[in-house]
Amino acid sequence: MQPAAAALEPRGINLPIVSFGPFRLLEAVPWLMLASALRFVGYTNKALFMPALIVASVSIFLAFILAARRMVEFSGGHTHLAGLNFSEQLLLSRAILWRIGILLVAGTAVAFLAGAGEVAPAFLLGFDGIVFDQFIRLGMLWSAVLAAIMLLMIFRVQETGTISLRDALNQLWLRAAWLLPAIGALFLALILLNIVQHWGRSAVYNFYVTSTLPSNVKNLVFFFFVFGFATLRLWLILSVLILAIRESYWRGQRVQ
Repeated sequence: MQPAAAALEPRGINLPIVSFGPFRLLEAVPWLMLASALRFVGYTNKALFMPALIVASVSIFLAFILAARRMVEFSGGHTHLAGLNFSEQLLLSRAILWRIGILLVAGTAVAFLAGAGEVAPAFLLGFDGIVFDQFIRLGMLWSAVLAAIMLLMIFRVQETGTISLRDALNQLWLRAAWLLPAIGALFLALILLNIVQHWGRSAVYNFYVTSTLPSNVKNLVFFFFVFGFATLRLWLILSVLILAIRESYWRGQRVQ
């Protein structure tokens, strides 16, 4: 059996003990909190927008691999991601994120060339949309596709020892029977989550305007609102995609 297949093979759940105790699925939370905070910094200080966006992207990726590891283990599988130290995680993030950047630029360029400039920003922010709200439905679909490609790259590096965007795209095609329905289901789920978050945002905004509490308290409420939905969105995307990839391995689709 290939190493990546073994990583998704059902086994007895035996999660290592970490400092989060019974809340092991929350190990990615600090990185999501950092990414949320950096978004606030970037959008309120234009001079820091790009540095904040870059560090936020790395934080999102680190949250992604930690959450992916825990989701695989929680579902009864095993992953070699547990053996990566922080330096190796950073190297992995650099190797994968610049490839994801190529897809972001390519998707944005295609949108402009197709005369759909109004949706182009949704393609450029597709990686951000894996955890944060998108306001264009096509952008939600794009974020689900990017998450699938990124997850395939992470798993394939365990199987082949190399990181290849072309290989990940090939895997997406070969496992389309499982991944395309998963992406479609995620698209619908993200639309519903967007509606719920919109309602919640209106309530938080009314609280922000009408409340007599100090502004720092109101900012904190808004921060945890954004951060909470980011956590929910990440776990939703990973649970659906990992289930689909696992099914593709179980049913003998261990393609090279």
